[in-house]
Amino acid sequence: MFRFFLVTGIGLAIINGWISWWLWRALSGTGWLRFVLCALVLVLGAAFPLLYKGHGDTLAHMWLLRAGAFWMGVAFYVFVLVVFADLWGLGARILGSAPPAAPRWGAVLLVLGLPLLLGVGSWFNAAFPELRHYNITIHMQGPIPSAHVDKPLKLGVITDMHLGRLITAGRLARSMELLAPEKPDAIFYVGDIIDDHIKLDADATAAALALTQPPLGHWAVPGNHEYISGSIDKSMDFLRRVGMQVLRDQWAVVDDSFVLAGRDDLGKPGFTGTQRASLTDILADLPAQYRHLPLVVLDHQPAALDEAREAGTALMLSGHTHYGQLWPFNFVTELKYENPMGLLTKGNFHSIVSAGTGTWGPPLRTTSRAQVLLVTVHFVAEDKAPADNTPEEKAP
Repeated sequence: MFRFFLVTGIGLAIINGWISWWLWRALSGTGWLRFVLCALVLVLGAAFPLLYKGHGDTLAHMWLLRAGAFWMGVAFYVFVLVVFADLWGLGARILGSAPPAAPRWGAVLLVLGLPLLLGVGSWFNAAFPELRHYNITIHMQGPIPSAHVDKPLKLGVITDMHLGRLITAGRLARSMELLAPEKPDAIFYVGDIIDDHIKLDADATAAALALTQPPLGHWAVPGNHEYISGSIDKSMDFLRRVGMQVLRDQWAVVDDSFVLAGRDDLGKPGFTGTQRASLTDILADLPAQYRHLPLVVLDHQPAALDEAREAGTALMLSGHTHYGQLWPFNFVTELKYENPMGLLTKGNFHSIVSAGTGTWGPPLRTTSRAQVLLVTVHFVAEDKAPADNTPEEKAP
């Protein structure tokens, strides 16, 4: 994790340094204006990496942190345009053409204006989640759960909320209001619910959860940010205090309808030095009378799909990827994960990965809209089950 923050810090220094250097050249002869703009870029560029790991909670600290987070997303696209402008100027000099004389107001407005407009639009894309529906069919090896003979099972899914200084309980309340009319049977919080504890409000979070009261409860598993935010025990205590039932390498039989297995985060060894349990070990003490029930697995990172499928999982729910959050990082997630977002079906195994309800770092989204999921599960008898060679299905 230290390496990640080090590389990120070096990258941000290069990006903001180059932007300032370009503005300094482009605004030559404008006096104090170029000093102000270059200084502003450097201050905003340093704000998020310097303040994020701090513990300040004053109004000035909060607004500077948020401004720095917003600029971090915008700066990437400014940097792309600045590099393109420098390459354009280099090409002109190679071809013997004189570059435009400074100050280059048109270029400055283009380089700063377009990314800022994109930033505003992508902030709305991140701040107002959509309700995305998935329908899956689970083929039962035993009798269909009595509660769902005539009606499907409805599961709400929220991932990557990142509650703390940048995202407050109001965003969670907005998400719960999307789910409330659907009357889900249970709601799952699949990791990275907490980002930091500095402005975490237990009362407001509990009130947000109370907006939707699923009869089978609120269930949660940790993600990597429950470790990053500080003590993992402190994070888990907070989740329990606001009304969530927490599973860490544990199982629970829910309403005699399905077995729910909650996995600790894949990154646990990097924070504690101990491995998480395998899915086989987690289920080793599951009584025989429950083994015919469909298995639902909550695993924050969608990296153990084969392990889940081999263990007989019917539905695996994950998040973590944010689908890259900012273009073109979605291509990185597509290379890293078999299922970076959406529904992947192989036989009777279904993997659903959410792009996330909140954001980390820049409060912006250019690759996907913030999501709250409603997964409707239909149960059918075993004699209608597909063969093992059922073709793979993928939904966005």
